[in-house]
Amino acid sequence: MERKLKTRIYFDNAAAAVPDAKILGRNYEYASRWYANQEAAHDLAYQLRQTMEDAKERIAKALTGNLEEVFWGSCGTDLFRLLSGFDYFDNGNIVTTGLEHPALRAALRGTGAELRLLRLKNDHIDLDNLAKSIDKDTKMLAIHHVQSETGMTQDLAAVSKILKEVAPNAIFLADTIQAAGKIEIPWNEARLDVISTSGHKLGSPGGAALVMRKANPVTVKLNSYLESCRKERYLIGRAEPSTAITLSRCVEKRCREMQKSFDKVFVINQFLRDKLSEKPLPNGEKVKLTTSNENSSPYILHFIAKGYQSGVLVRMLSEKGVYFSAGSACQAETNRPSEALTALGYNRNDAFSGIRLSFSPESTLQEAKRFIEIFLKALKDY
Repeated sequence: MERKLKTRIYFDNAAAAVPDAKILGRNYEYASRWYANQEAAHDLAYQLRQTMEDAKERIAKALTGNLEEVFWGSCGTDLFRLLSGFDYFDNGNIVTTGLEHPALRAALRGTGAELRLLRLKNDHIDLDNLAKSIDKDTKMLAIHHVQSETGMTQDLAAVSKILKEVAPNAIFLADTIQAAGKIEIPWNEARLDVISTSGHKLGSPGGAALVMRKANPVTVKLNSYLESCRKERYLIGRAEPSTAITLSRCVEKRCREMQKSFDKVFVINQFLRDKLSEKPLPNGEKVKLTTSNENSSPYILHFIAKGYQSGVLVRMLSEKGVYFSAGSACQAETNRPSEALTALGYNRNDAFSGIRLSFSPESTLQEAKRFIEIFLKALKDY
């Protein structure tokens, strides 16, 4: 039986966002109407295939402004995993960082290509090191737009300029799962080739998609390979129609409301930054903000509460109906320190003290004020 709590403050939207009530209504509508198998031979299946093609156009235009290739999946992990079998990566190298999502890192290792890790400079990709790390055998550069744990953003346009000059045939994959529908993706400016989005990060009930550039022969080949994974190799199931269609409408809605939502969560983020930095913690230490608001998404606020284990705090505050994360949800139950924080140079103790608060358009300033009260009380009782 679910516990009855007076308080529910949910600041773990980077793991799975609070559902959007209007989008849930759309999902019910689509599930009630589009329940056929889209691969069947009858007319209802034909209509559904047309509707899903329309959904592809909608999600591609919302995120890129163009009509691009789109491949549906159930979640980002499933889609990234398929990259491992793409033979374009044979006999080449892939350039990435130690900050990528565990699912993407696992997929890159699975390709068998040589993996080259970029150095970081002031928490961002060292562009000089990038120029030295790529060459004519580089098949792909795979990096995040918004880092899923700390919220830091990368200058994709600056990265792209070097990539296209030194390795013009390399694919530029940007993991945009924490960016799509929240901040502008520089699709054209950065000449991106592959981007990603996931419904659970946007308040939609599941679904995910890769958007791939039609003008690039390699990404067209990638899309064909992905289709073969579904129809010939059976490595991934068919997309759930209502989920895919709902995701397209959710992405459209989030993109339409992007500036309004951005402004709202920015105020919440800044309030928490100010309050957390206001005075020392009960143990005498000060909060260390991992990123500045100028270099990060306002949807994620990451900080280090030195001297406190974040895993313990997550459990303590859960008892009070306050929910946040000690890092990436995919590694929440490991006994290892945060890999992202160690990659950024933090020592082992501090890497066990990282806290991620993440917001959605449904988050409120009142919740942020209440969070500060409960959080500081928990530190005193630690």
